[in-house]
Amino acid sequence: MSAGKNFSCTNRGQRKKSDFYETPFSMTQQLLDVEPFSFGEKTLEPACGDGAIVKVLGDSGFKNVSYYDKETNFLLEKTEYSQIITNPPFSLATEFILKAKEVCTRKIAFLLPLSYLHGKQRLDLIYKDTEFPLARVYVFCRYPMLGDALRADGKYKTGMMVYAWFIWEKGKIGKPEINWIDNTKFVIGSRHNAQERTDD
Repeated sequence: MSAGKNFSCTNRGQRKKSDFYETPFSMTQQLLDVEPFSFGEKTLEPACGDGAIVKVLGDSGFKNVSYYDKETNFLLEKTEYSQIITNPPFSLATEFILKAKEVCTRKIAFLLPLSYLHGKQRLDLIYKDTEFPLARVYVFCRYPMLGDALRADGKYKTGMMVYAWFIWEKGKIGKPEINWIDNTKFVIGSRHNAQERTDD
């Protein structure tokens, strides 16, 4: 495998445009606001694209982050990581989850459409797993638009798909928890943002 890099991500992702959807900065930050991670543990972002998630991790104090995109095939990864945080190519989401469970020792966080919860194959391959089970799902209340150019303020238009952060935690006991993330203030044109402009 090629060596991981730290927080510059100058190598642009080469995924097909139809499967390349950068993660708005606020969506990663809101995950970090509600889900505990260890900032010093070995962390991997295996589908970094242009580095949107990596930037937020670095700005938030993560100290030991490796990342890559198409130049390294995650499905051939052999190195172990304590944490994996990514927005995977959806066409390979199942393969990415299964590989993550092989090389991750503690926690996995994947941004996926909420519809990823259903499906017989996913049930059998992923959700019946009791060793590295689904622990929590954080559902975004508003539909984020992924695919537009990222804004520095983390805001985005609304789209047609519900997204959620899926958290798998090794050794977790009990049923998965469902939580909600209120992302209204990051939606362009929302009443919240209109009120902010009025208050200004």
